[in-house]
Amino acid sequence: MLSFFLFTSPLFAEGKVTIKPRLDFSWQMDSNYHRSEIEEKEVYTYSVKPGFELGYKTDKTTVSLDYSVDLLKYEDQDTIPAGSINADDHDYAAHQGILSLQSHVSEKLLLGIDNLYLKTRDPANADANSNAVDRFKYTINSFSPMMVYTFGEKFSLGLKYTNLDTDYDKDIEGEDSNEDRGILDFYYYLNSQTFLDLNYQVWTRDYDGTTSDYDSHQVMLNVNHQFNYFIFSAGAGYHTRTFDKNTQKDIDGPIWQVSIFGQNPPDATGIPKSSITAALSQNFNDSGTGDTYFTSTILDIILTYLFYEKINFTLAGYFQNADYETGSRDDDTWKIYAALDWLIHDYVSLGLETGREERDSNQAGKDYENDYIMLNLKFNYDFASK
Repeated sequence: MLSFFLFTSPLFAEGKVTIKPRLDFSWQMDSNYHRSEIEEKEVYTYSVKPGFELGYKTDKTTVSLDYSVDLLKYEDQDTIPAGSINADDHDYAAHQGILSLQSHVSEKLLLGIDNLYLKTRDPANADANSNAVDRFKYTINSFSPMMVYTFGEKFSLGLKYTNLDTDYDKDIEGEDSNEDRGILDFYYYLNSQTFLDLNYQVWTRDYDGTTSDYDSHQVMLNVNHQFNYFIFSAGAGYHTRTFDKNTQKDIDGPIWQVSIFGQNPPDATGIPKSSITAALSQNFNDSGTGDTYFTSTILDIILTYLFYEKINFTLAGYFQNADYETGSRDDDTWKIYAALDWLIHDYVSLGLETGREERDSNQAGKDYENDYIMLNLKFNYDFASK
């Protein structure tokens, strides 16, 4: 990909080139790193994260590559009993690469391809509705071609296909899977501020081990409206999931979402003076290794305010209820945190974040509490935009 940017440089005179190297350093203290109910262990996490963003943009075409590697080292602060897992056993290099290409091949047709590659220990990367606390290492690759066709001023049709491959480093820690998903969006624009989106998704997930494969069908009608500085969205629909094995009961139920986003000024390209993001939704989790599926209800709120054009303050909260389909397990997990980012220079920032997370479960051994604090120093420089 880098050779593409080097050998096509004469074409860049026609568009805008972006080259942004960056380097982040951070330190974090977790009072209960393993999210354990009874064996709480304090752990320090040290991170060195170099990365870069390459981009090229014209009136019709956008190409971007964003890549980073996060060198993570963990250090126990408590005495570890013989035979227990040491924190430094989790040392690894996390990777994230995002490649995106989009082009208006005609006035009415937009084509695009996105590819996401991750090497991580964060279970939330495998499923937006995850309720897991394990730190198993795995890779994800998500490949997504798409198209949007506009029919006049009132109608648009979007089509997208995604292949999601999940591969664990050790089979005893997690079960590999592959997902093929098709997405259809039908847009109807009532006016310049309001449009409807009828979204239909169908996908299959195949597991390499004993977990039952499944087929899912999901339909949702969304209403989106812009008012001054705010964008409102609300939607409702239905989700059915059929499993291949008789040992797993088929599940179905209503799904919905409500969200609001706003920022001041509304056209801010950098850090806005203030912003709010709030979303409430309900759906099933998708990654259910061991046939652990649940109805997930999530509330997510983020507020920001920029003081003196230099200090960006963030206050955020998160809540999830996981109501399991098999058995009577029911978990409530919440997190609240506050952060300050001091913009020392256009290309340098210093940050402090502290928060608390907690899970209350009606199943023994699933509760946990964790307090954390993090310091970070970030360098980024856009030396080739033009």
